Parts: sequence; structure tokens; C-alpha cells
Amino acid sequence: MSFIPYPDIPYNIVHTGDIVLILTLGFLYELCVRIYQHRNERRTQHESKLRIHLATLRHEAARKRAMGPSAFVETSKLERAVLAAEKELSKLEEEREARKARVAKMIRKCNLATNALIIATYWGVAMVVIDGSRLYRAEYESSYDEVITDVERASAFWKGFLFPLSYNGIAYKIAQFGIDSSMRPSCLGALIVFWAARVTCGEAVDCALQWVS
Repeated sequence: MSFIPYPDIPYNIVHTGDIVLILTLGFLYELCVRIYQHRNERRTQHESKLRIHLATLRHEAARKRAMGPSAFVETSKLERAVLAAEKELSKLEEEREARKARVAKMIRKCNLATNALIIATYWGVAMVVIDGSRLYRAEYESSYDEVITDVERASAFWKGFLFPLSYNGIAYKIAQFGIDSSMRPSCLGALIVFWAARVTCGEAVDCALQWVS
């Protein structure tokens, strides 16, 4: 007995080796993307030190200001130092934002190129195909006694299994691109497997970053 309930899937075709390969590639690709993105979007060591220094200057300036006219010279020096530190910090933040924009643009291009490569490599190949004739669950049948074909049963199964991806029309159609139209409702393309690995890896990396931060 399984601790995690899952539906019995009547597989017709399963390309196990290719699925493992695509999952591995997707995991490694997303891991590299997240590491590169994190290294370029986080604050530099100099910026972090400058923030601490600025907080110290502001505290000292406020303390001298509270002493009144007797500390006017020291207060003026500290306020000028605060303004200089704020200016430098603002410049560093602008550079970081520009760097983040460049990284995001590069990642978008890499994603498009990688997706195109997956589609081209596995053009017309379905990773998983299920047998709709072996699906007889009530939710796949019509309430109006209409005849439901095997392909329609398979399509209903995948829509529920892949929700909400299956209702993102453009992404789902792109993922099935190249596969014969008669097979699309009952199968999964290589791109969906690749995306599944990327999403899983991305969530794991996000959890790790939240844990260490």
C-alpha cells in the first residue's frame, strides 16, 4: 500500500531512458540557471559592508545632532559622510538592477533556445502514451450519454493529471508540438518532461535559499 495515493495509469508507450535523460538535463539546466541568477542578483560584499557602514554613520550623526551646537562640526562631517555613502549605495543598487535585467534577458534567450533544442531533438516522439480504452472512470464519461472515445478519455485524464498546465493553452500546445495530432491528447511530449524537471528543481532551490538566508 502506497502512502501517497496516485491513479493507476494504463501506459501504452513509455520511453524510460529518454525520460530519465530529459529529467536529468532539465534538473541540471535549472540548477545552473538558478545559481547564475542568484550570484548576479544578490548584493555584493562591498554593498553589504557599505549598508552597515551607512547605518553606523546615520546613528553617529543622530547622536552628535542630539548634543546640540557644541558638536556642530562633527555633525556636519558625519552628515556629509552619510550623503556620500548614500550616493555610492544608490549607484551600486542601480548597477545591480541593470545587472538583473541583463541576466533576465539572457535567461529568456537561453530558455527559448533550450526549448527549441528539445523540440527539434524529440520531434514527433511522445515520451508517454496512455491507452484511453482502459480508462473507465465516471468523471471521464458524459452526463448526456454521449459516446466518449478513447482519445477523449485520455485527454480528460491528462488535463486533470497536469492541472493547471493543461489549461495554459499556449504552453500545452507548444509542449506537444511536432507530435501527430491524433496522438496529442493521449500522450506527453519531451518538453513537458523537461519543464517538470525544471519546476521541481526550481522549487527545491527556492526552499534551499530560503533556508540558508
